[in-house]
Amino acid sequence: MSHFGIAVLFDRAGGKLTKEMLAVLDKVKSQGAHAERLVAEVRRRWDEWDLREESSKDEMLQFDTFYNAFMAPYFSCYRCNDTRRGLQAMDIDADGQIDWNEFRVYLEWALHQYPDMRDADELLEVAFVKGLVPAMRDERLRAEQA
Repeated sequence: MSHFGIAVLFDRAGGKLTKEMLAVLDKVKSQGAHAERLVAEVRRRWDEWDLREESSKDEMLQFDTFYNAFMAPYFSCYRCNDTRRGLQAMDIDADGQIDWNEFRVYLEWALHQYPDMRDADELLEVAFVKGLVPAMRDERLRAEQA
């Protein structure tokens, strides 16, 4: 189990990662040069979208920006309940935005679980389909129990 696997498990179990936990994860290196290139490609895309926002280069994307940049291929509409649950699951510290380290948790988890990915698009697909969608189910269960 990697640091990122533990973080995803902790989040799925109902915990919320603290800023201190995210800071530790920020210091963990990717698994090799290929993995680093894939994360760097996603980060390049992230930075392009971050520059478009009013408070650019703050390492955070607003929900609508994150949806347009990364989630749209996997979720059919921005206002749907599933999309909102996905955004809530990705927003580990529950501050109403997605920051790079929160997103990176899912990317690094995907790389650890499925190391033979060809490109950044496959990395994003695995992170969303095999990482975020199961986390969304947990968000739905928590909402139903509340």
